[in-house]
Amino acid sequence: MSETNTKHKKTGIVLTLLIIALAAAVVYSIFFKEAAPSMMRPGESNEEVVYSVNTEELKASTMTDYLEFNGDVIAAKSVSLYPDISGKLASLDVSLGDYVTEGQVIAEIDPSQPGQNYSLNPVTSTIDGTVTDLPFDEGDTISSTTVPIATVGDLKDLELDSFISEKYMSAIKLGQKAEISFISYDDVVFTGTVVEISPVLDSSSRTLEIKISLDENTDNIVKSGMFGAIKLVTETKENVISIPSSSLSSDDNGSYVYVASNDESVLTYVETGLQVDGRIEILSGLKEGDKVITRGQSMIQDGSSINVTEE
Repeated sequence: MSETNTKHKKTGIVLTLLIIALAAAVVYSIFFKEAAPSMMRPGESNEEVVYSVNTEELKASTMTDYLEFNGDVIAAKSVSLYPDISGKLASLDVSLGDYVTEGQVIAEIDPSQPGQNYSLNPVTSTIDGTVTDLPFDEGDTISSTTVPIATVGDLKDLELDSFISEKYMSAIKLGQKAEISFISYDDVVFTGTVVEISPVLDSSSRTLEIKISLDENTDNIVKSGMFGAIKLVTETKENVISIPSSSLSSDDNGSYVYVASNDESVLTYVETGLQVDGRIEILSGLKEGDKVITRGQSMIQDGSSINVTEE
């Protein structure tokens, strides 16, 4: 009886295993037929992957290159007034900011010495203008005739005195236009013109001095001594095709972008030029009307299927 029971048990085990295997096969068939597409690795699916991208349709526009730096406002016409003789500053007849006329006495020097009395020696203005500097006070001793008593400037005509790094020298030319702003009037943009370029370079600072004339000073709100931020236009190009710099990639063959064409991406090599404010000029490889992929390009390659969406 024990042998018969053993045979029955073995037979039952075999049948159970067969049933389990059959059930597993059925479950496998049902489950993996439905789940297989989503579990396959890229490139193994029979369905083509479509990538969502953003594009920009290219249009011709104007590109402007510029330099940014700072400058001090000064009078375009300014003179320093010197005494004819040394001595005591007996009288100072003007204050800082006063308007004076040509020939007006602004100060008197007393050259008298102990036991010797001399007439007062006048210091007169040589131009009409505003007193912009008075380095001495009444009663001071003026020991040299090479030190100015005052500075007078014509504040109707103002300039910005600036210094440009040596590497930008070749970009500076007479007549170039500039936009000027001041912290006191941050909502106002003034214009200016390059009127003077120093013929020599400062050997210690490696900078070039330039002067920019302020085109207009409505209501005289710009004052001598103010500090201005200058944006100087160095180059302007008309009818330029440009793209966002972020859409440009490169490899061993050069710089390239992806162009959207018939729901596919087309790898296109380009030649670039001027780069300003996050955009770069395209010299060749693209034309007006092309749709350059500006977002999602890192996920695609040449010939990828794409779906253009709005940003």
